[in-house]
Amino acid sequence: MRTGEESQGVIGLHQTGIPDEYEPSLNVRFMGISEQAVTSYLVSAYYSAAILVPDAVGVLEDVEIGR
Repeated sequence: MRTGEESQGVIGLHQTGIPDEYEPSLNVRFMGISEQAVTSYLVSAYYSAAILVPDAVGVLEDVEIGR
């Protein structure tokens, strides 16, 4: 994958204006407090990618990843 506009690759896009936005593309929502006094939040990130030209990405087939 080529990245960047200068390389005619893939660029990341942020979604702004989402409800409960903490930072661009990131929202934090208060979910409540448990009986054990644990505070819970739901943190969601919203990102997209734009492929600027068809050959900016490739597909690998029959690939195994081992540790």
